[in-house]
Amino acid sequence: MDKQIRIFAFTGVVALVAGVVAFALAVVVLWIWSPGKTSPILDESGDVRAGSVAEIVDVPLGGLGQFVLIRGRDRSSPILLLLHGGPGDPAAAQFLAYNAALEDHFVVVHWDQRGAGASYSDRIPDETMTVDQLVSDTHELTRYLMKRFDKEKIFLAGHSWGSYLGVRVVDRYPDDYYAFVGMGQVANQSESEAHSYATVLERAKASGRRDAVRELEALGPPDRGRYAGGLAGLAKQRKWVREFGGAAYGRTNIPTLWMLARPLLGFREYRLKDKLNYILGEDYSMSLLEEPLLDDDLTQTAAELRVPIFFLQGRHDLQTVFETTRDYFEALRAPRKEFIVFENAAHLVPFEEPEKFLRVMVDRVRPLADLVPLVRRMRFAQPRRIS
Repeated sequence: MDKQIRIFAFTGVVALVAGVVAFALAVVVLWIWSPGKTSPILDESGDVRAGSVAEIVDVPLGGLGQFVLIRGRDRSSPILLLLHGGPGDPAAAQFLAYNAALEDHFVVVHWDQRGAGASYSDRIPDETMTVDQLVSDTHELTRYLMKRFDKEKIFLAGHSWGSYLGVRVVDRYPDDYYAFVGMGQVANQSESEAHSYATVLERAKASGRRDAVRELEALGPPDRGRYAGGLAGLAKQRKWVREFGGAAYGRTNIPTLWMLARPLLGFREYRLKDKLNYILGEDYSMSLLEEPLLDDDLTQTAAELRVPIFFLQGRHDLQTVFETTRDYFEALRAPRKEFIVFENAAHLVPFEEPEKFLRVMVDRVRPLADLVPLVRRMRFAQPRRIS
């Protein structure tokens, strides 16, 4: 018996040591992958491409220095400012992993919003974490980019929460943007949550997933978009959204999370501290910005926008539900609008169908940058004299 106890104890010590060593190695590897630098854009000879831009800058916005990654093959290309989702979920890592070819056609700007990712700090005053402040930050960054790259306008694109923020920005400052591209577009999120809950519960019953049915019924439907237990309740519902393909079409919960986490782990533009802050910033931003998002119905408060609008919507989206976004689009008044359906995507449109996403951005969105100088030349052209 004593011998068995010694063997058991020895085995336990070995397992503990192995676990500690494995954890230490994982931290070292993650640290090596996290230098906080971005790679230069190279030409065919392996040299830094002339006229390219690839840098990380700390831009003061609203009195707070914030992380901005700028990458483009040709610095004279139109500027594309991407607004990430969440609130609090920066997506530069995913865009670089799945949509790097955007850099061949735009100067792509990735910004970690106030309180998120590398822009997170425990010293940020909570009272500055408002929609109005983030709109102001976006506009301040827009002006910085316009001045630095000598542009009179830029493109703005937003995913999920970023699509809501983007609508608020172009509604207030339409003259600064060629167009707005909404991906997984927010419309009336309170209504969307009710639809999402009912659909996920229906799928759980149809598939015989009693564990899902039990947890969803215990949670109950949202009240004005809010789940019992607050953000913890929302997390429970989102787990089943992912499991039934409503976040990434054809993927269940764990594969969807890995699809998002894998690029982040190897994201060289973050330091190790930034990767840890990613988690803190997500919780912090959600806790302060989710409520105003649920209280705003864009079908009423942004029924008319004065810039061209593109909504890129996954057919199977159960986070910003397809039908709710389509209804907003149909009622929306804009000088030009397009609703582009991604049949093989849910909520993560640019990462699920990257080739189609690139074609839309290059063939349908980017040409609008050429129209502004054309219209200006036509407006001021002298009439030809007929002799």
